[in-house]
Amino acid sequence: MSEKDAPAADTTTPPGKAVQDPPHPYDEQALARIMLSDAYREVAESALRGVPTWYDKGGFSGQGSYVEEAAALVRRAEDVLRCAVVYERERRSSWEDIGGALGVTRQTAHERFADVVARWRAPLDKPERYLPDGTPDDERIPYGARYADGTLRPEYGTAEQTAKDLEEWLQQRTVPGDSWADEEHPVTGALTRNSTATMLMRLSGISRRLLDEQMVPAPRVEADLCERRVALYERMIREGDVVPADIHKWIQRDRARAADLRATPGTGTPWPAEDSDSS
Repeated sequence: MSEKDAPAADTTTPPGKAVQDPPHPYDEQALARIMLSDAYREVAESALRGVPTWYDKGGFSGQGSYVEEAAALVRRAEDVLRCAVVYERERRSSWEDIGGALGVTRQTAHERFADVVARWRAPLDKPERYLPDGTPDDERIPYGARYADGTLRPEYGTAEQTAKDLEEWLQQRTVPGDSWADEEHPVTGALTRNSTATMLMRLSGISRRLLDEQMVPAPRVEADLCERRVALYERMIREGDVVPADIHKWIQRDRARAADLRATPGTGTPWPAEDSDSS
């Protein structure tokens, strides 16, 4: 299991000092929406190139080049449609809903787009690996689901960076009268993030996967998970949500378990201190 993300830090809060929790990663619905927004951007930029006429004279364009450019635009628009279907499925639209929007039957919509949705879901449902915070880590995920500092994947970017780029791109092209002109964050403002409870569920999924893949998980890996679970429990308390009655017992248990695991001979060092290829 190769990980670059840092293990949970000591979450003990000094007296009188408030904890500023970072935002959780974007959830899978938000990742699909970012993918759709980026596909729209590609179409918009491609279409804009076809508006000027300055290159119509002087032999800048060859025979058939306008048809070629228009065909490329159509292909990009078809990609927008595929991304839209993925996003609709992530927001729990039925195949009947999607078929109705396209003017086709439920079965036709399913036959046309089921493979597209399956390819999108595959690395999310069964990623090659997980980051210690519970987010999936797989090169097949568009833009990457990576979130933590130090885990950038430049060839894909990250969901966070792509969303920021889209925000800047749209704001540069927004004029008074646009329906979103008065919104401070027209792109990222409605994107949904994982909750603390969801992150705990993801962490439980990693624990189950470790047991499936290894009869006895590496002590340092299990210790990292215990410490991150403690951090999430404490964050849940800070957020003022209704918490389980036994949450303080769970915190105490996981802290003790992490300490025992760290003391295990041969435990080694936490993930970030190791080479990314060793685990």
